[in-house]
Amino acid sequence: MSEMKYLPKRLSFDKLCGILVAYLNAVHDKEYVGVKEASSKVDIEPKSLSRNNGFLKSWGFLEESREAPGRYKLSPDAAEFASAYRIDPKSEVTKRSLERLLSKEEIIKGLVERIRREAPDRSEILVELPRITGDLKADKVGLNAFLDMLIYAFRLEDILQVPAEKKPPIVPKVKAIKPPRGKLAKEPGALRIPFTINISISPETSVEKLKESIKAILEAYDEYLGEKISKEGDSNS
Repeated sequence: MSEMKYLPKRLSFDKLCGILVAYLNAVHDKEYVGVKEASSKVDIEPKSLSRNNGFLKSWGFLEESREAPGRYKLSPDAAEFASAYRIDPKSEVTKRSLERLLSKEEIIKGLVERIRREAPDRSEILVELPRITGDLKADKVGLNAFLDMLIYAFRLEDILQVPAEKKPPIVPKVKAIKPPRGKLAKEPGALRIPFTINISISPETSVEKLKESIKAILEAYDEYLGEKISKEGDSNS
């Protein structure tokens, strides 16, 4: 029976790579290091790091000491990847080193072949990953991290594109429009026209520029309302 496989727990792919680099940095002249020693080299709590050791061990990234359980070191292939990732995460050499490590697993080889052959939807693969790996307790963050790892290592970006993050539109706060000033405000029977203003601005728009735009709109409204009142007066005379 093959060894149980685990999926990442509540950490993104970038964070998982950070853990590998942390283990690489923590070892130095030591053969194995503990979780606290490794976590001191990366901005991740020991609990989160320890939670993902099962994933890292089951896929051949980490080796645990038999003499001192709870102490770990990177496998030779994982150390090669972590070293390359620390220097240049975007390098093809770095990606190929991770591909070599993961290609030793028949589960991954079969899954990657299927993705290239069928070009399934990303959500479809995410739903099937727990069944394929046998880890039915996987969380959504971990599932996405595992799939992002495959996309990175096997260059599947054109097949499984990551949906762009949609940022909510910036809605400016517009003060309530005051009645026209001066003579127009006192004119009996003045024409009042309800209206709505929609303003689209970019993040680069300065506050001063926005104030000028709103001021210009209000002045234009006063002028427009004055013309309406004038025309109404001419038609009634």
